[in-house]
Amino acid sequence: MPAISVIIPIYNTEATLPRCIDSVLAQSFTDYEIILVDDGTPDGAGRIADDYATRHSCITVIHQQNQGLAEARHAGIRKAQGQYVMHVDSDDTLPPDSLEFLHDKAISLNLDIAYGGYHRIPENGKRYVVFHRQTGLLTGDDFLSSNLLVGCLFASWGCISKKELWEHDVFPSQCAILPSEDSIINIKLSEFAGRVGVFNHVVYNYYFNPKSLSITGKLSKQNNWKFYFDEIESNLSRRNLLTKYNKELHTLKIDRFAFYIHPLDTSQEWVSEELSAHLPLPLKHSVLRFMLHWPKLCHFCVTANRWAKNKLLHIYR
Repeated sequence: MPAISVIIPIYNTEATLPRCIDSVLAQSFTDYEIILVDDGTPDGAGRIADDYATRHSCITVIHQQNQGLAEARHAGIRKAQGQYVMHVDSDDTLPPDSLEFLHDKAISLNLDIAYGGYHRIPENGKRYVVFHRQTGLLTGDDFLSSNLLVGCLFASWGCISKKELWEHDVFPSQCAILPSEDSIINIKLSEFAGRVGVFNHVVYNYYFNPKSLSITGKLSKQNNWKFYFDEIESNLSRRNLLTKYNKELHTLKIDRFAFYIHPLDTSQEWVSEELSAHLPLPLKHSVLRFMLHWPKLCHFCVTANRWAKNKLLHIYR
């Protein structure tokens, strides 16, 4: 039985899949298997996966009809034999020591989940190191709190996690179109993960493509965000934690209204309730909540602020 099962969902990534697989095959840690899940990809990526499987005994390929990223990962987990699993997107890569570092930490500290830092690589090819704000050993409650904080990113990639965690009902509903499946999954995982280690050793190369977000439109559609928050609130309510994390949820909603949803329809009840709430928020989000009463003005200010920040970054690089 391998120590780690690396699960790679495949859809429309024939151009990047070889570099992804090659980066796993080049790992200094060798006790792993690779599970390639062809999620009904219409390009040649499925054939590339089959070719790799014929040449490498550690690779297994699953072919299925298109069911989306979450179900592709779920199919990989059902097939996985490892004690730990690692999710890797098929347009990303791993540095050579990723599995060795994460496995050493997981075993030595008896972790349910072990996270590392990552490189963010935009279309220009430059690498920007992204570190976690909070490092060290987290409890399940700490992990939940972190996933509800604005600006805190714990993806499903960039970590290894015990396979047994994924045997619980942690995947979002298949019928829901969600703008951020990873955070929903992590919130659900927090119920079962007692020890989470967070480190800033780079273990993942994330190739950021903003066009993929605009093509799907998932980040801007208001109803998708309603499904997203409904999933979170349902989980927290079942665990009797909704009141405890009420402020974090309100802050997160205001943040998403301001930075992601455009145009914002303030006539929808769930939106108007948030804007009329009197719960104290951090200063930035209190100002945003006020400005969101005029969505077009808020959107203009947010867009102008982003433009100014990008200009400054360009000047000082």
